[in-house]
Amino acid sequence: MSIVTHLFTLIGAAVGSAFAWKLLQPEFIQRSPSRFLASAEKGRDGRPPVALVTGASAGIGVAFARQLARAGYDLVLVARRKDRLDALAASLRQQHTIEAHALPADLANADDIERVAGVAADVSEAGRLDLLINNAGFGTVGKYADLPFQSQLDMLHVHVTATMRLTKAALPGMLRRGRGGIINVASTAGWYPLPGNATYSATKRYLINFSESLQAELDGSGVCVQVLCPGFTYSEFHDREPYRASGFRRERLPAFMWQTAEEVAEASLNALGREVVCIPGVHNRAIALIGNFTPRALVNAAWQRISPV
Repeated sequence: MSIVTHLFTLIGAAVGSAFAWKLLQPEFIQRSPSRFLASAEKGRDGRPPVALVTGASAGIGVAFARQLARAGYDLVLVARRKDRLDALAASLRQQHTIEAHALPADLANADDIERVAGVAADVSEAGRLDLLINNAGFGTVGKYADLPFQSQLDMLHVHVTATMRLTKAALPGMLRRGRGGIINVASTAGWYPLPGNATYSATKRYLINFSESLQAELDGSGVCVQVLCPGFTYSEFHDREPYRASGFRRERLPAFMWQTAEEVAEASLNALGREVVCIPGVHNRAIALIGNFTPRALVNAAWQRISPV
């Protein structure tokens, strides 16, 4: 075997090892309790820390709320469906002896965004807002040219504008306190351009870049930012009308590609303060990493095999 062959073999082994380490390392991080949660501090008034969770009426938002209630956090729960928020808040108060406040709001609406931002700012200024989770989101199915523009504008407001505004409201108090966490829920869809989900994948990509840039700005401040990028998750997301009408079926995808909302929320909270980009599940990390080296034509062809559009 020539020296050149040996050299390429060593380079290949090094690259493969680095790839495998990058792929597998977060699994150990996400199984161990977060140092951030373990060191949660009470506010200046001696009351428990507060987490504000948007999109808290279903799926990953509910899973975040339940896990944070078990950790002793008081909660501000934000979503459109008041009946669900009230029921969840009452259940968590009874089970965990915490304060849980329902704050009904539609984050596609500018006035509602400002109202929630006002609450976030007040709690942050009081030194109690320990965690902001920008989880609210929804998807549409169809070609951009065929979809109502208002639905795409609403998605931009929910995913991007609300995240920016609530983060801006929360940061001053967190920075003065020298502590805080912000989790922005994106998606593995943010790593790819997705035909049939053009606005969705674009807004999720924004959240990835925004979160990484913001964490770089906040380095050393005591405030940590994470962007959570789940893949296919068992929740009501794919049960909504656009997906049902398009013929999307979970069984079209292998079972290993799905995670529960509880698994996603647990991985996120455990990785907070350790990883800026949290991609739960080895399969999802592989999808994101491989996507960086795969020609877009192949990505689009593969997506169209499972996409309902």
